[in-house]
Amino acid sequence: MRTNILLLLFFLWGSLFSIESLGQEIDNYTLSIDKRDMEAANLHVNCSFIADFQATDTICMNFGGDEEFSIENLAVQGKCPLKYDYLKKDKKIIFYCPSQTRTAIQMDYDYTNMSSFFIYGKGDAELWETSYDEYYYPYIPNTYLDMTINLLLPDSLELISSYNMDNTNQNKYSCKIKNALAQSLSFAFIRRKAYIQSIATIPDTVHIYQIHDMQCSAERYNELLELTQKSIEYFSNAYKEEYMSDSQNITAYPIYLFHNGEGFSNRYNIGFISASQEKFSTYPDIYPLVHEIGHRWLGEYTLLIDDGQPGAYFLKESLNEFMTLMFIRNYFGEGIYKAQLDRCKKEYQEVKNSINDIPLIDITTNNNNTVVYRKGPLVLDRIAQKIGYDNLVSVIASFYHQYARKHPLSYNDFVKVLAKQYPEAGNELNTMVRDK
Repeated sequence: MRTNILLLLFFLWGSLFSIESLGQEIDNYTLSIDKRDMEAANLHVNCSFIADFQATDTICMNFGGDEEFSIENLAVQGKCPLKYDYLKKDKKIIFYCPSQTRTAIQMDYDYTNMSSFFIYGKGDAELWETSYDEYYYPYIPNTYLDMTINLLLPDSLELISSYNMDNTNQNKYSCKIKNALAQSLSFAFIRRKAYIQSIATIPDTVHIYQIHDMQCSAERYNELLELTQKSIEYFSNAYKEEYMSDSQNITAYPIYLFHNGEGFSNRYNIGFISASQEKFSTYPDIYPLVHEIGHRWLGEYTLLIDDGQPGAYFLKESLNEFMTLMFIRNYFGEGIYKAQLDRCKKEYQEVKNSINDIPLIDITTNNNNTVVYRKGPLVLDRIAQKIGYDNLVSVIASFYHQYARKHPLSYNDFVKVLAKQYPEAGNELNTMVRDK
């Protein structure tokens, strides 16, 4: 009962104040991961940090995944006597302020990533990310911190990471990251023998990992390079911000990792983009990879609206899909753009008035919903027809610059940016987003 009350109080405080205003700080954060002698979808983790409680009684961090299987052999130590509660069902760990408000904490445990097992378990790549509620390291969400990362891998595996890591020898990787978004750390472990790597310059270097015997044609390969270069140029110009940014720890063009797992969705994880090898090699077009590039500006690591909040995936996905279509319109012309709009209309019509026809405002979790990716762009296209396509792109860019990497964020913040310049358009958008 005591734990539940404290957790409820934490969430109530969190709805009123940011973490920064609560005065909590996490310093000297070091994450050491050992993949050697571990089965698929398993890691041994050691995490240490300084917790500064300041004026608070508790620090609550995201931690854990599957309630039954994710965490084993958990050992927690503090420099001084430390009390904590690990809430498996809520995927939280709560530390209570000890006699010293600033104290060192060390955690050691084994982690089983059930999401990674079921999505990638039959393939030759294993992805670790926090996006599917797999909190394989403890962190306070939507905060920024400096991290030291160390990884040890067996000879059979190679690492691809969200941030650039030094490879001191074949099996050891390390890096120090400044001011990183706490939940943004992602890894891919790939079987060396299964992959072939190619490197291209467009003009910056692009690394592409493909499965042996499943590689794409030369035509598709060149298409990937062309779309990567041209879309980065378009988005950089539209947002008036270059793709690479030292302050955001983006120091290179994305690595492409094509896998043979059962995962259906493409993923942008800052340093790398992952997608199905089969789809990449065989599908009629690869515009979805342009969408992933667009997440560099509009996505879960920049638009910090919490899952569960109204309109969360209109902001994280519909806006970016519309901007992907704006690239297509700009680069390929009006005809291809209208063909893509027709596809949106056709696929949305297939779910319209069904149980899956959910108002955009009510899609609050990442479930790859047709409404988000098809109705969302149609709604935005209607606004663009009224105020002008360039003007709507400018509004979206303005929204990005005002709210990127800031928490909390709400759907209403976007409506306000639009309505400030175009009041009628703001009202019309709001109506269409809230209605079926």
